[in-house]
Amino acid sequence: CVKMSSSWHQKKAKLADKEFERDLQNQAEYVEKDQANAAAMGEGDKELFEKKLTKEEKKALAKQKRLAKKELKNKNTKSNGDGDEKESEGDQLAKALEEAQKGLTMIEKKDNPEADALSAQGTVCTFASSRKGVDERSRDINVSNVTLLHKGTAMLDNTDVVLNHGNRYGLIGRNGCGKTTLLKVLGARVLPIPDSIDSYHLKEEIEPSDTMTALDAVMSVDKERGILENQAENLNHAISSLTENADENAEEQQEIIMELLNEIYDRLDALDADTAETRARSILKGLGFTHQMQSKFTKDFSGGWRMRVSLARALFLQPTLLLLDEPTNHLDMEAVIWLEDYLSRWDKILFLVSHSQDFLNNVCTNMVHMRDQKLEYFYGNYDQFVKTKAEKEENEKKRYKWEQ
Repeated sequence: CVKMSSSWHQKKAKLADKEFERDLQNQAEYVEKDQANAAAMGEGDKELFEKKLTKEEKKALAKQKRLAKKELKNKNTKSNGDGDEKESEGDQLAKALEEAQKGLTMIEKKDNPEADALSAQGTVCTFASSRKGVDERSRDINVSNVTLLHKGTAMLDNTDVVLNHGNRYGLIGRNGCGKTTLLKVLGARVLPIPDSIDSYHLKEEIEPSDTMTALDAVMSVDKERGILENQAENLNHAISSLTENADENAEEQQEIIMELLNEIYDRLDALDADTAETRARSILKGLGFTHQMQSKFTKDFSGGWRMRVSLARALFLQPTLLLLDEPTNHLDMEAVIWLEDYLSRWDKILFLVSHSQDFLNNVCTNMVHMRDQKLEYFYGNYDQFVKTKAEKEENEKKRYKWEQ
């Protein structure tokens, strides 16, 4: 592990150097261009770019430049009438990008035992496949025409599953409508989730052990570290592939990949940092574990407390997609309040089921209503959902009266 840790730190440093050089080049090009424009207008003596550009501003400028280049190229293609030749070049580019895309397959495609287990239990899920396939660099989940059946009963029928990065979704619906089954399908990655999105479905308590303490269980991250290292390695291969097929599109692709790489390196740092134990202890404390309890073997805890250990581990891992089914079930009020505060700052994708209206109000930015075999999406927390739904039903009643 130490060797791998050193390796990714070296790669992270190299990545930072690449980004710095690219930003300097972009800034220099824009300074040169604006100075030339200013000189042409008789303003050559003015000091340009007195304010230092932020990283975000540099990226925005670089993106503008790429879009301008692309637009100019399209115009030239039309005016020159070289459609066939350009199409051929486009085919070559598509092939090059396709090869790079292969490098973005971050987790080797293997058998999926979780999906097989769901199938054996009578759960069947179908969805519309896209010609373009899944964008493996995407931070969002967007699957169309999803149909979900469990033991012959339709839970969803031709609906869309849309979960965007940065949102915290509360899934609500009557008992037995299929909320837990949907979480299982997402957790088993039966739906086409981009490989750049790692997920964690909290579905069972940590196993009882006479050698592993509660703290050990939370910090046991070898599997997750390996997945992240594999993701980083494949992204680095993708950058190399794009460099060999350099063009204006490759630059934009590289920028996207570099952003993903930075996130992965930050995650690896968080797992192995000197502060990792402090962070794990803080989470356990928030969920009700005293310092002494954190050193107890997991076999000495009841099922409810082992479930808290499992929840602490999920929070410690910080997955891109966190799936929680009734996370407050085994918590006392103090732990619930702590968890509300912790999850209200979750900045990735959170998808949870809870019967607590207060919890949904304090945590969620969006609500998903599972009704009539469809998923309806609402902006806001539970109270806002109730208000919006009531207004919608009132408008439908008025419309019905007008049509009579």
